[in-house]
Amino acid sequence: MPDRLDLLTYITGEPGPDVASPRVGDPVELRFLQGGRTIEAYSAAGQRLGRLPPAEREVIAGIVPAGLASLIGQIDALVPRPQRQGAGRIHIRVNAE
Repeated sequence: MPDRLDLLTYITGEPGPDVASPRVGDPVELRFLQGGRTIEAYSAAGQRLGRLPPAEREVIAGIVPAGLASLIGQIDALVPRPQRQGAGRIHIRVNAE
């Protein structure tokens, strides 16, 4: 296994109306919840941004070291959704060692 993993993933859902608008470069914490069955993304202020879709969650859960409670990453891109309102899809880059 490599010493360092560079992961690019995305989250689904929309941040709530009381969540500050995310920006590229903002730090993000991916929290492993329910024994790893759910991975949710939180801003540095502790606001929930969304969750990883099941397929992404399965890939990440299969390659990160067992016992981790979270990974720290950053917003890599905000991809607009045509004909939809909201922040768009949030892409997150995570480096796991």
